[in-house]
Amino acid sequence: MKKAFWILVIIAGGILMIVGSATGSALFYQYLYNLVLPYIGGEIVPIVFAVLTVLEYIAFYGGYSVLVGVFLILIKMSRVGRIIITIATSFGLLGLIIYGGMWIVDTLGVPLDPSEQLILDQIYSLFTFNSGTAFAGTVVAVVGKFGFKKAERADKEEAKEEAKKAAASIPNSKFCPNCGSVLPGYANFCNKCGKTFD
Repeated sequence: MKKAFWILVIIAGGILMIVGSATGSALFYQYLYNLVLPYIGGEIVPIVFAVLTVLEYIAFYGGYSVLVGVFLILIKMSRVGRIIITIATSFGLLGLIIYGGMWIVDTLGVPLDPSEQLILDQIYSLFTFNSGTAFAGTVVAVVGKFGFKKAERADKEEAKEEAKKAAASIPNSKFCPNCGSVLPGYANFCNKCGKTFD
């Protein structure tokens, strides 16, 4: 039940992101690529480029990527779904952090080194801050993701406790500490999750 609530929260966040046109910027990922290019070896340049391209596409589709993440969670690919939601919301969260950082620097008159100020200004120019709905959706989706992960962890712990009780009531049995399955006492590994026992 708790997991269903958090799934709905994530979906609401994704819809708000779509309504608010929360999308990542290809220019930002190109900027990151140009920033790291001098520091990486030639043999891993294609790998870095490929990773940044995948991140760019997931972030670019924003709310749609969040909904794809929810779909993956629903078909029991929870970890992959949560990763996609994290990537999809990371651009918006980074935008909030950059916006907050610029506001603090400007409001408090924090002196920065000219090179640091240049980098901050360049990054700031890659974000658009015209949609409160997009930022609200990003925050809602992130809160939902963390709530879901916590509920998932609680369900797993509850299943382990139930398995312990069941194993205690069945003679010559034990339970898997990883997934909570009840197993015969002579089992060397869990036939459900593959965990081996010492």
